[in-house]
Amino acid sequence: MSDVRLLLSGDAEGEFTTGAAGTAVVPNLKAGNYRVRCEREGFITLEREFVLRGGAWNPIQIVLNAAPPPPPAPPKPEPQAAPAVPHGGPPVTMSIPDFLDRNLIRREPLKESIVACTPFETVRLLQLREGIAEHVHERVDEVVYVVAGEGAVRFGRDVTAVHPGSLVVVPNGSGHAFERRGKNPLIVVSTLAGAACTSPATTP
Repeated sequence: MSDVRLLLSGDAEGEFTTGAAGTAVVPNLKAGNYRVRCEREGFITLEREFVLRGGAWNPIQIVLNAAPPPPPAPPKPEPQAAPAVPHGGPPVTMSIPDFLDRNLIRREPLKESIVACTPFETVRLLQLREGIAEHVHERVDEVVYVVAGEGAVRFGRDVTAVHPGSLVVVPNGSGHAFERRGKNPLIVVSTLAGAACTSPATTP
């Protein structure tokens, strides 16, 4: 077999290549212990040890075995169907002033009414007589619309006053707090986008 790379190590070192007849002659070897490594693409690499005695002609015959074929490529995974999107539920319409006439906060520090409940969001009507301490929504964005009252929203050290008509967007992971100012309750609509609703909505 031609073009076999022979790497000789031991009491002498060298690199040789077999010719067209599949042979290679290593000249001027002294007596000693040797190892020869045979390499050729498509065949299993083989190492062979031999002992050379002084003054002796030492032909060595080596047979290389063909390497096994590479394993077949794994089949491509079947494309997965997109998960079915659950129905968001029926539309919700309501009059916030009428709802507040029947559900106005009394002396409670906080009153929460869930007015819309879907697999993707929770819409709440919050009535605050006291502030809400700093908190964080993980993987949920909050959109707050001020309906009535005066107050402020705090992001760290930044404080922004809010009043009826103010809109506040709180990205997920942002620490925030709400303050009530003035004599009247702070009333807001809070939408938690990305949070599956688990509580039943309050009938408007």
